[in-house]
Amino acid sequence: MAKFIFGKKIKEENSGKEPKKPKKTEKQEKSVKDAKYANNAKTVVWNKTVEIAGSIIEAADEINEEAGKIAGEGWSLLISICAAFISAIDKACDIVLWFVVKMLVLFGRRVHNGRIKVIEQKKIIIKDATIIGLAIIGIVGVFAWATDYEYSYNGRPLGIVKEQSDVLEILDIVNDELSLEYGSNIEINPETDITFRPVVSYGKEIDDSDTVLKRFTYMDEIQTQAYAVKAEGNILVIVESEQIANEVLEEVKAIYLEDNDNIEYEYVGFVENIEIEPYNTKLTNVSSLETAVSKILSGGQAATEYTVVSGDSLYAICDKLGLTLSELKDMNPGLTDSSMLHEGDKLKVEKEVPLLTLETVEVTKIAESIPYETEYKESSYYYEGEKMVTRAGSNGRASITARITRHNGQQVEREDLDKEIIIAPVNEIITKGTKRVPPKIGTGTFIRPVNVGIYASYGYRWGRMHEGIDLAASTGTPIKAADGGTVVSAGWSGAYGYTVVINHGGNTRTLYAHCSKLNVSAGQKVYQGQVIALVGNTGRSTGPHCHFEIHVNGRTVNPANYV
Repeated sequence: MAKFIFGKKIKEENSGKEPKKPKKTEKQEKSVKDAKYANNAKTVVWNKTVEIAGSIIEAADEINEEAGKIAGEGWSLLISICAAFISAIDKACDIVLWFVVKMLVLFGRRVHNGRIKVIEQKKIIIKDATIIGLAIIGIVGVFAWATDYEYSYNGRPLGIVKEQSDVLEILDIVNDELSLEYGSNIEINPETDITFRPVVSYGKEIDDSDTVLKRFTYMDEIQTQAYAVKAEGNILVIVESEQIANEVLEEVKAIYLEDNDNIEYEYVGFVENIEIEPYNTKLTNVSSLETAVSKILSGGQAATEYTVVSGDSLYAICDKLGLTLSELKDMNPGLTDSSMLHEGDKLKVEKEVPLLTLETVEVTKIAESIPYETEYKESSYYYEGEKMVTRAGSNGRASITARITRHNGQQVEREDLDKEIIIAPVNEIITKGTKRVPPKIGTGTFIRPVNVGIYASYGYRWGRMHEGIDLAASTGTPIKAADGGTVVSAGWSGAYGYTVVINHGGNTRTLYAHCSKLNVSAGQKVYQGQVIALVGNTGRSTGPHCHFEIHVNGRTVNPANYV
């Protein structure tokens, strides 16, 4: 073991000759005694100094030995090295304390003796002590400089920082970042969730504040204490607290409850057995209140069928149902891009359904329509096959007090408790014709298309020829064929509006203009008295009426002479 000597080096004399001893005076004798006392004190101090140095060297050897073990055994021996440092420092402090006390005693004796030589000796001792103290301080300083802290979350090491405060001071920011990212109110407890361990960081990366923040907010897994909402033992959603779990259930209920003074709820509750329990899980599994409500309302899947209607295509069906073509094909094995669809075909589809079933029992008043009934009567005034509504029907209205049971807003049961008729329904009366239908050919005689008086005659008016008569009637009044024949045209005709022209044979034709609706088409055969159109106000017209013309041999004649 190497040894260090602090202070002045002791000189050894090995002359072998016996020195002459001159006679000493009393004063010299006293000086010799003082010198011997000083030398004895110096020897004691020196020996103690050597002891201190030896202790420090032994401690250094222990450190070197432990450091050698690190290379072979790894970082697991780091704590042992630190303990060796601390043990050496503790031993050195005890020795230094003894040394200082001893120096004070010697200093007192030297002051008492008043010897300058003692004072000089004191300077030597103080110098040696200063060197030893500086060495100790240096060792302690190096250890302190090289010691940092490894920080962990729930036992999971994340990184190394210079001071513990580098982590603790940004936890509020960490909590805010995590809460924003995961949609929950996250709070890391520094007393229970965060731990520190002293380490020697030589050659290792020290995290700054930004790095610490990233290590917390970008952890792959972070465990948290949350609460699970269960239905029949199955976990539906996980939220951060029991309070939020209850709020989620209340929000789901509110979706299906109506704020109506006419509704009295006798029962509101879930069909399933609901439990709220503490649950330790990954932070990423914790849902916000809004997300949890949405998941409960639409997180389930139910199989159903879609019936193909006219004009449907695969892409049109996917658009209606909010599906991709791939999803639709997965639900229907054998379905391909080129599959032909026919009206009435059934396709299997899945739709989103709630994870919970809210049952409500309500007592409410319902304004309900009472449908009218239809009565039929016969009349010889109309031809066979003709039907005329002689009295329009109207629905009645009733106020019903009912007890209704609903599941997720859909009625599953109804019990009528009371019924009050507010307005009675009026039955519709339809008259059916019994008159024999005449042949669908011209008879040579004419009837008036609309059984009303003439309000505009045939002849000149307003400086031009009016080539027919006008029969005023309300819009929708039936227009009948003046005689049997074949429909030449039925459609729009400029200023005449919607018009019907019938050929009766014998170079005779009739025209019916300004109609609101046409009941026949070109080429159709009609009989005398058949409803061919309805009175209207189309084209150039000043009011609802039927403009009626008769053409003989291609020229108009006065209809008033024929009807």
